[in-house]
Amino acid sequence: MTAAVLVLNCNGRSLLEECLSSVSASVGRRANVYVIDNGSIDGSLEYVKKCFPSVRLITFSRNLGFAAAYNEAVRQVDEDIVIFLNNDVEVAGNWFDPLVEPIESGSDQQVAICGSKILLYYDRCRVNHAGGVLLPVGGGIDIDFLKPDKGEPTRPQFVGSACGASMAVKRGIFLDLGGFDEDFFAYFEDVDFCWRAWLAGYKVMLVPASILYHKFGSTSGPYLNPKRVYVGERNRVQSLLKNLETRNVLVGIFVSGVYSIIRILRYLWFGEARPVFATVKANWWVLRNIRLILKKRHLVQSRRVIPDRFLFSHGLMASYYQGLREFARLTTARQKYLSRE
Repeated sequence: MTAAVLVLNCNGRSLLEECLSSVSASVGRRANVYVIDNGSIDGSLEYVKKCFPSVRLITFSRNLGFAAAYNEAVRQVDEDIVIFLNNDVEVAGNWFDPLVEPIESGSDQQVAICGSKILLYYDRCRVNHAGGVLLPVGGGIDIDFLKPDKGEPTRPQFVGSACGASMAVKRGIFLDLGGFDEDFFAYFEDVDFCWRAWLAGYKVMLVPASILYHKFGSTSGPYLNPKRVYVGERNRVQSLLKNLETRNVLVGIFVSGVYSIIRILRYLWFGEARPVFATVKANWWVLRNIRLILKKRHLVQSRRVIPDRFLFSHGLMASYYQGLREFARLTTARQKYLSRE
């Protein structure tokens, strides 16, 4: 099977040298490498042409966001496997082969998505992502986020979601499922896609032998950036409305409202007014666009072959209690590590 590595870039000239050098060393001639450029004006294109002539370019005149840019890029390439990769990463020498092996081997035809284990670039003994768990309030959580890396797990395992910073997908299935939801623009579009894949009967796998180092937040800005809060909240709520079964979606909406209120109170406690307005604005966007969301929900549910109880019972979706406990843990952890961005 052929593979394409798609590196998304938007004014990331300073990040490209390390990213593309490490990718080239890991991939060799076993895959084609593309830079997907979202309207950069910082000399990114000229730099790639000069310093990485073997890297192919797919360019857009403006910033389409994560979802739309990748969707269009996948339509333009013809390789069997597409690998979505952030530009703010350095991949390890063993990154490529383990990532594509479960798909290429065909030992389980339902494995459609494989994700890497991601460590923090500036703290390489600490985990950024070791697979993801879906949340019944929408979105998902990164397993072991900000915890010390203990070298676990050691073997591939099924997870609720993979991280779009390094995710391999069968191209045909990606297109058949409609790709990333372009109304997300960025944030949780990878979780939403993996969620839809599970519901349609496909499988998502973490491949811990595939490792990379992520400069977390270098392209998205600080954790409490109002734009980041707005898009994340908007997309979280969209994902629960689209993907949960009817009997669970009503409970999910109620708990989601409580969760949003808790976040607002926390922002106010820390004297952060702008994230409060961003949270309210995000939920107002959902209300104004509820017909569009329900139309997409109908499509997702019409393709469903896996019930929610399967996701809960196999640890692919967290319970409400588990989600709340993780939120409480990260309240302190994020303040410590992400305030440095």
